[in-house]
Formats: sequence, structure tokens, C-alpha cells
Amino acid sequence: MARQTRMRLLLTALLASLTLDCMLSEGLSAAAAAAATPAACRVRYAAPAEQTLLLGGVHGACVKGCQPRNDRWSQSCNVAADTQSPEEAAYPGHEACQPKQTAAVLARMRQQPDYAVLQQFSPCALHKLLQGRTLWVVGDSLMRNTYFALRCFMLDFWDHSLGECAVSPSRRLQKAIYQAADTLIPSALGSRVLTDVPHCVHLLQGGRICWVHSVRGEEFADPNPQAPGLLQVLQASVAKSDDIFFLNFGRWHFTNCAGLQQEPYRRALEQLGQLYQSTRGSFPNVVFKVPAHDHTACKDGQRLQLTTCAPAGQGHYSLAVGRSLTNEATAILGRYGLPVLDTYNMTLRMHVAHIARDCLHYCSPGVPEVEIFAMYKALRREGLQPLGSASGSSTSSNGSSSSSAGTGSRAAAAYVCVPVADTTKPPAGWSAYYDSLLRNRTTRVPLASEADLY
Repeated sequence: MARQTRMRLLLTALLASLTLDCMLSEGLSAAAAAAATPAACRVRYAAPAEQTLLLGGVHGACVKGCQPRNDRWSQSCNVAADTQSPEEAAYPGHEACQPKQTAAVLARMRQQPDYAVLQQFSPCALHKLLQGRTLWVVGDSLMRNTYFALRCFMLDFWDHSLGECAVSPSRRLQKAIYQAADTLIPSALGSRVLTDVPHCVHLLQGGRICWVHSVRGEEFADPNPQAPGLLQVLQASVAKSDDIFFLNFGRWHFTNCAGLQQEPYRRALEQLGQLYQSTRGSFPNVVFKVPAHDHTACKDGQRLQLTTCAPAGQGHYSLAVGRSLTNEATAILGRYGLPVLDTYNMTLRMHVAHIARDCLHYCSPGVPEVEIFAMYKALRREGLQPLGSASGSSTSSNGSSSSSAGTGSRAAAAYVCVPVADTTKPPAGWSAYYDSLLRNRTTRVPLASEADLY
């Protein structure tokens, strides 16, 4: 028995060492490695039999400190359920994966050097990092799926009784943020979008995860003082210096069949980089994620309707289009020191992980969850620390730091929740496009969404 005990201890130590080595090989610090599996957590999970916690295991693995499992929020995260969730009904670009799709994503991730870390990645680690701050998830419908994935991964760390809350108790600020995020610019093929009402889930013990739907990069950092960009509005009103901005745009600047609107995309990246450079002392925690690969097939410049998505390189489109978005973002934002999260190559091989009859959006749990893990690693590489850590401040490796009052104030601060009953319908007067289309019916412009890019 003593020998078996020693062997178990040796194996445990070896696994911990391998985990640490993997994280360090990804450019993470020893502190970040330890934070991925925090010793103390208010919620306890049993090891999922087949899934990792990240890829759908949270719903069935919670054994202590769990949020209710019979409400709509938990049911929408139940990978074993065979009913359509409210999100799937409301958003055509969102859909649950088939078990074989999640298994395929997991098989791909097993080939990565940090798979052992992904296996152990827990909501506890992300909650520790987010306590006392807001994670702003900003982008198009692909990023909306990331928000949904975050909401499910953090299922036991936000108050289900509150539901989803407005970004501010102030109606005036709610409207200002919505209008800054909304776009009047059509996509690469002329389609328009109906912008979601911004909303958040409030984390237990302080903190939030907020979704802001903004599809065109031109809205992110517009320098026009008469009509400032979305980030300027957020930073001047509801955002705090400790907050995290997880950003993405680019998908509405190209299609596989029509190519890339290169100049508007470049201009939007330049504006974002310039804003970051001028505000990084106050808002240092920004990560830009490049667009995921689109597996939509083409023929003679038109979209092909396929029952299954073809592997990259077999869809009759140039792979240079998607790669050029990544290269432009890396080159332009790199000049300003803004961290870029490049998951493009990972998604290039994920043609099996899309929703039904749609080779643009990815199902869940799958690619959106893997990108959450990539986001966490990127933040830790940049030196982001939990609030209330030994230094009493959150610091980025770029040399910027933002002061924090520590665990006793920001980390425990309560955000006021004003419930958002319908996240798909802006109130009257917020969107002239929505009002003319669906309320007054004075426009003949057809309803468009990101599913209509093609």
C-alpha cells in the first residue's frame, strides 16, 4: 500500500510538472500555470467521464456550490438535451454541436502540446481572473457564440436569478452604447444587420461578462469627437481600468466568394491601434482575436449550398483571403503593441465543427470554447493578474498597470442589475433601421443578418 501511495504521488507530481512545462512552452509564467487549477474554489466539479469541463462538461460535473440545473440558463447549456434552446431559436448562427462534432474538436486539441492544461482548465481559474472586473466581449455573431460559450462555461459563477442585465442602470448610457455599437455600413455584399441590445451576466463575488454586438470595425475606435467609437464611449462611461476587452472584427469585410474589403479593414485596424496606444496607460487589458476560418464553398463567385462543409482547400476559394485578415491584423496592431490572438490555423482544420447548413458559424461546445481557453492563455501571457493579488494591482507585461483597491473593494463590488427582457429588440428610438423595418414598416430594405453575408 505504501508503495502504491508513493507511486500515486509520483504520478501526480509528474502530471503537474508536465502541465507546468506545457504552459511555460506557451509563454505562460509559473504563476499562470498555478492559476489554471486554483487550489480553493467555491464550486467543486467531479472529473467528467468523457468531456473536459471546457467542452461541455460543466453542466453534469458540478457537485458542490452549483447554480440550479432546472432553469432555462442551465438547460441551454445541457449538451445532453435534445430540445432547441432559446438562443438557437433566436439566433440562426448559434447551434449545439452533435456529440461527434465535439469529439472531433477534442481529438484535434489532443494533438496540441498544452492539451493536458486544457483538460484541467476550470471555470474556477477564469472566475478568479474576472472577479471585480468586466470582460467585454465585442464583435459579430461569431463572438456572440463566444459569449454564449462563456455563459455556459461559467454557469455556476453567475447569478441565474438575475438573468441578463443591462450594461448600465442608466437608460441614457444604454442607448449611447447601443448606438455607438450599431452600424449603418453594409457588409461586403451589401447586407445589413440588426444589432443586439448589449447585456451582461453578473458574476458571483463581483465581476461581469458583457456582450456588445458590433459587426464592423469602423465602429470600434472612430476618432471623430462628434460621433466617437464604441470603445471611446465604453471607456468614458461604464468601463473601468481593470476591465478586459476581448475584440474581433473582420468577418463583415470579406467573403470567400467576393474577396476582402481591404482598405476599410486596414483603416479600422489602424484606428484601433492608435486608440490603444493612446489609452493603454488607463486601459491596458485588450486582446484582438483574428477572424476564424470560413469553410463556405464557392463556384463562379457564388456560394455553394453543401450538406457538409468541405475541408479548407477543397471549397473552390482562395485560402489567401482568410489568411490576409490575420496578416493585416498582426502587422498593423503589432506596430501599436496591441496583443493579437491568432487562432486562424486552429480553425482552418475545423470544417467538421460548424452548425448545420452553415460553414461560417461554429457549433458549441467546440471551437468557441477552445477560443476561450486561448483567450485565457493570452491574458496570462500578457501578465494579467487577479485583482487583490499581492501587489494590489493588475499589470500587463507591456509595462502598463492599473491600480486596484484590492479584494476589499473592486473584487467585492456589486454591479446594479437592470434586467434585459429581450436582447434582440432595441427599444423604440434606439435604431432608425429597426424602427423603419419592423415597427413603422416604412422601408423596403429586407431584413438581413450575418447569416445573409452570402
